[in-house]
This record gives sequence, structure tokens and C-alpha cells, in this order.
Amino acid sequence: MTEVKTFKIEQKFSGTEGLYRYIIKNVKYIGESIGIKIQKPLKDIPFCITGKEKITERNILFFASKDDYPEALGELIILAGSFDVDIIVFLMPEVNVTRLESLNWLQKICNADAEFIVGEVNF
Repeated sequence: MTEVKTFKIEQKFSGTEGLYRYIIKNVKYIGESIGIKIQKPLKDIPFCITGKEKITERNILFFASKDDYPEALGELIILAGSFDVDIIVFLMPEVNVTRLESLNWLQKICNADAEFIVGEVNF
């Protein structure tokens, strides 16, 4: 099993809504940043964005939160289960070793198709 992939978006956002608009508008760039071909259009739904990977048709979830990490992780898991996703892009203000280790562990216990990607963003 591979480690959780990480990437960073340098632009500053006023909140999750601004970030989600940026992701939808820049879907090709985001896909290239995370190494995935993403189908257009993405769906902007309450609390997250969903979409599909072009080649495998795996479901993708983009989730951003300014909440404390444990609360955000709990929300992420609920949304991932609700939308039956295989690729989870978790966007957070600060990526650190503790958070990455917990996500690496979570990825290890998921099925082989599950893939976690962490993006560091500025809110």
C-alpha cells in the first residue's frame, strides 16, 4: 500500500465556498496536481464536491474543513460512506506528521481501491 499523497494550493481562500469554486474552475490543474484524470463537471453539493475519475470511473470526494482535525475527519468519513467514494481528497489548513500517520493507517485498513490524498490550503 502506498503512502497518502499530498499537495499544496498556495492561494489564500476566504472559506470552503471559495476553495470549492476554485477547485471546480481549476479541475484540470487539481487533477494534474494529484495525479488523477478527473471527469467534468464536478458536483458542488452541501459540505463537499463529488466527481468521478475518468479512466476507472471511481467516485471522488473533495472535502475541506476549518474545524478541528478530529471533527473534520469524522465528517469526512460520514461523507465518504454516504457517497460511496474510493478517492478522498481531504483539504486542510495544516498538514503535519500526526495527521498524515492517522490517514496512512486509515488507508491501510480500507479496501485496495481506496486512495487518500491530502491537500494543504490557506483559509
